[in-house]
Amino acid sequence: MSFREPAWRVVARELESSLEEERSASERAASYVISPFGSRMNRVLLAGTLSPAEPIGRDESQPFWRARFTDPTGAVAVTAGSFQPRAMAQLRAATTPRSAIVVGKVHLYRGRDGIANVSVRAESLRTVGEGEERAALADAVRQTLDRLDLLARLEEEPNIAPELLARSGVPTLWISAARESFRRYPEADRTQFRKELQAAVRRVAGIAMATDAPALPVTVQIHREVPPPPRVAPSASERAEESLVLEFLDQVAEASLDAYADRRELLSRVGSRGLGSDRAEEVLTRLEDEGVVEEPIVGKLRRA
Repeated sequence: MSFREPAWRVVARELESSLEEERSASERAASYVISPFGSRMNRVLLAGTLSPAEPIGRDESQPFWRARFTDPTGAVAVTAGSFQPRAMAQLRAATTPRSAIVVGKVHLYRGRDGIANVSVRAESLRTVGEGEERAALADAVRQTLDRLDLLARLEEEPNIAPELLARSGVPTLWISAARESFRRYPEADRTQFRKELQAAVRRVAGIAMATDAPALPVTVQIHREVPPPPRVAPSASERAEESLVLEFLDQVAEASLDAYADRRELLSRVGSRGLGSDRAEEVLTRLEDEGVVEEPIVGKLRRA
């Protein structure tokens, strides 16, 4: 059974610095963007400020919007299109910059000139208050510093056993990502990046930026997350909705040339049976979280 990729807590500067991609030979496999600072990203969570969005592209039947996301360390583009209707609606809704939390998939585009550009295709986003933004940014800074500490330890002890690191609380995904970062970016200046995180630390602390402000000491703590409470089993009516969505998913996939179910066509078909698009999206999200359905290509669904 496949699983949903975890959302790495990162800052914009790390995304800006990420120039390497990992792709499988199979087009259905997930792709990853490798950063110099110990992350192997398919999905990310960002906390910062979103600017008003602007439409891009010429096809009015396939709307696509882009906004500028900034945090104290840098900036990155956030996009959403017709395959992310709720995220696109949120992106279009605001007319002024606002604090927001964004979860989405990382995309690395390299133009003809060879220059790499990273963007985040939003899966969900919401406007938040300053306190919630700072709390989410604090989590990103904490995890980033922990990953930098892991890189420093691996540099000192390159042959340390992964089991030993895991017993000390280091996630297994971090260990493999850190080793890949070393391989891809042997000359990365991680000390300078640690210094650049001071701006985010100041934001978390609620201190206005000033060029003459003294540097804040950075301490690193590893926090164990409390396991989420067990999910409540879906009701009989919810299971009936899932069966309906899966039945039409199979029908659309079988009729397609690539064995995928087009998301838009699937929503149209279940809509003809009285299941509204918002409710159908909720059912699809639940099925994705449970590992029953996956979306390896944007807008293309299949059973996992």
